[in-house]
Amino acid sequence: MAVRSVSVQVVVLSSVLVALGAGCKRGHEEAKAPAPAAPAAPGGAAAPEGTLLAAGNAQDLRLSPDRRWAVYLVQAKKPALDGIPPQMRLGSARVVSTAGGAEPRALGDGVSNVPGGMLFTPDSHYLLYLTGYSPAGQSGDLNVLALQDQDAAPQRVGRGVTYLLPSRDSKHLAFVEEGVLKVGALPAGPFQEVARDVATADFSPDGQWLLYTRRLTAGGGLEVVSTAKPTAPHKLGTQVGNFTVASDSKHVAFQVRSTDGSSLYDLYVAGFPELQPKRIAGGTHRFLFSPDGKWLARTENGKSPQESGSVVVGPASGAPGRTLGERVENITFSPDSRAVAFLARFVPPPEPGGVGTLTLAQLPDGEPKKLGFRVPNYRFSPDGKRLAFLSRVTKPVYSVDLFTYALGEEKAARAQSGVFGYGFSTKGESLVFRTNCIRQGRSCDLLEVPAEAAQAAAPQAGAAAADVGTTPAARKLADGIYTYELSEDGRRALVSYARMEANRFDLAVLNLESGKQRTLDQGVQLPAFFVGEDGGRVVYVVDHGQTPGVYAAGDVP
Repeated sequence: MAVRSVSVQVVVLSSVLVALGAGCKRGHEEAKAPAPAAPAAPGGAAAPEGTLLAAGNAQDLRLSPDRRWAVYLVQAKKPALDGIPPQMRLGSARVVSTAGGAEPRALGDGVSNVPGGMLFTPDSHYLLYLTGYSPAGQSGDLNVLALQDQDAAPQRVGRGVTYLLPSRDSKHLAFVEEGVLKVGALPAGPFQEVARDVATADFSPDGQWLLYTRRLTAGGGLEVVSTAKPTAPHKLGTQVGNFTVASDSKHVAFQVRSTDGSSLYDLYVAGFPELQPKRIAGGTHRFLFSPDGKWLARTENGKSPQESGSVVVGPASGAPGRTLGERVENITFSPDSRAVAFLARFVPPPEPGGVGTLTLAQLPDGEPKKLGFRVPNYRFSPDGKRLAFLSRVTKPVYSVDLFTYALGEEKAARAQSGVFGYGFSTKGESLVFRTNCIRQGRSCDLLEVPAEAAQAAAPQAGAAAADVGTTPAARKLADGIYTYELSEDGRRALVSYARMEANRFDLAVLNLESGKQRTLDQGVQLPAFFVGEDGGRVVYVVDHGQTPGVYAAGDVP
């Protein structure tokens, strides 16, 4: 379980679009027709149809949490340095309002797209970014921009910064400047020196504590200071691996390297503000708190990361808990913290991605229930009352099938065969998934089935794959899509269609209630984003033609 942190040394950026999943049923031979699109302009793509927010050769579009601001790079290029990730770019940064009506603001040059290179505070009031970024040193100058004031100039608050993160309440900022951890109030400090030789850091959710680990050369200790008065740090342990703080900020759990020479750790828990650690388990690989901060799940008595041992769930204080399964991976609490799910008897790669037996136990004392076998992944509905998961079926033909389970029911039920990416709707009342895929998953049908209907109408788990197809309740939403994202109110879907040429996509919005669809633009970059809870506007990048830039499109169905 990794800490929540932002390090410019991490170079993989996750897309906000729905994950594509894994696998697709064999035997789909006919391509589905793509959504209607505007006639192509000379050169292979139609002229942009949206409203231009900011002109320029834009890349790496990101939106603030409230989706009122868009930051992006222009004239970005890959640094001429061996050994850097192929996705890394350096360019000039700009920020613009997604509502339009204002010129974009220039932020500076030498800005990188690595995570931590450009970062919004959780309240969307400030943009934090590094200029003059050095790929070799993985550092740059830290700047803070107040977004609400159109005339505000960026403030430089640090040089040679390698690591930064704001507190969850957006009141404090911590960063490592030339190897020294500093903390202070946003936006401009003053920033006080806390410690040297720091590896990682994290704020408690309430913003009252700053925790950090020292580099192994400095003992690898975990230390904590108060953000109100950063006095002498309190050391919790040495040779510390990962750590995490409960959502209610009452407890911290952390790993200490075992003295028996194994590759696993002992697990300790300390409460705030007493900060008196106690050892609660050995041979630990995974651990996490429940969303409400009341439960702690961990693996115990493991022999190696591949043999992670048994999963135990107990109070967040570290008091003894219940053993629920063996050889466990992918532990997840339900959003309401009333259940915990995990993959038991886990088989790691070379089985693609690893698979296990999906098991669920309701808290505090429900017995573990096996829901599915050869499961690579699963997810809870937003209300925590249902689970959806994929299962790799091998007979009579190979297929990756989607199942659903309502907590309290006897068994899971198959909702669809041959699924390639899935998710619950915003409120959890239906399942949305991609199926009938061709072109290596770049063209799929998008279907929806009410969660209750899927449970009631679908054949029970264990039925032959050949006897199962689309359930009677399933409704086709679109043909030939690549990705989809649902609006916050669940009324619309933003879908993309993969073009045959280059790495560009056609973009459309689908009204899930009326079934009406409108193509917004052609040849756009992904990701694209809804703006507003109702999905009434979409922001995206066009990188070709005579007027490349950041665009917004409205007038959606």
